[in-house]
Amino acid sequence: MKKIFLPLFIVFIFFGCEEIESSLMKASTGKSGEVLVVVQKNIWKGESGSILRKNLNVDFPGLPQSEPRFSVTNIPHVAFNNIFKNHRNIIFTEVSGKVKKSIITYKYDVYASPQLVITIKAKSKKELKELLKSNIIEITDLIENTELDRLAKNYSRLRNNEIYNQLKKNHDIKLTVPKGYKLDVDTNNFIWISHETPLISQGLLIYYYDYTDTNSFKLDNLLNKRDSILINNVPGPSKNSYMNTDRDYYLEFKEFYKDERYTAEIRGLWNVKGDFMGGPFVNTSVVDEKNSRIITVDAYVYSPKKNKRNYIRQLEAIVGSLE
Repeated sequence: MKKIFLPLFIVFIFFGCEEIESSLMKASTGKSGEVLVVVQKNIWKGESGSILRKNLNVDFPGLPQSEPRFSVTNIPHVAFNNIFKNHRNIIFTEVSGKVKKSIITYKYDVYASPQLVITIKAKSKKELKELLKSNIIEITDLIENTELDRLAKNYSRLRNNEIYNQLKKNHDIKLTVPKGYKLDVDTNNFIWISHETPLISQGLLIYYYDYTDTNSFKLDNLLNKRDSILINNVPGPSKNSYMNTDRDYYLEFKEFYKDERYTAEIRGLWNVKGDFMGGPFVNTSVVDEKNSRIITVDAYVYSPKKNKRNYIRQLEAIVGSLE
């Protein structure tokens, strides 16, 4: 077992040779995005509980209706029995004068698999509050990334090899798309992949174009390129209708590095010009230095009668496999 000590008393714990084989463990319970918080009732209703509730229940970005980032259940320690121990995401708190050092640790597959258990130990309520204030972003990001990793692992086992091989051969792009998706359009520089059910539509629009300079990654330029692609390639159900970016809605724009590659991400809403359809999208653009091009994967959901958080998260896991 390895321990890596970081500032703010976060400890990341990984299992090496002593890791229990996941296949021999019980299957974890709970739906994607669910988090179980084990904490004393008085703490849950106090300042520390407020920090947890505020950040776990914050709105998932870019959705047309309010949906929390996670679905949270709170129980006291006395209720933490074998049924709850198998939950997929657990935050376990311990506040006691017997605690030697206030610290945050996490472990995978403790009681079941796949599972994430985050343990927060503090000497006092005050130190618990300070720990959470300093580390709550890292805690919520860890849960989010763990959920995406689980989806990605499932999709790698269920990979649609026909789509994977065609993207690699025709476009020098690797993308792990699970079975159930189909390749609708495959042209020189535009690909449309979708998964359709009577109530839900999930889609991936992939396009690429020459990289000139860093101005290409300005928000307006990315949006203008997106809309120029949509108007020509994604028709709506009515005559002369087409998918479009809803620029009246708040757009979240982030820039970051992933796998040492510059990445720009836009979240917002799409609509159909000339019709009454719409939904959320996540637009991810990266630089392909080898081929001097920008590759964009645009993930969208149409689900007018259902919540959309988990469907967008599923698509994000696919987009994360882009090579």
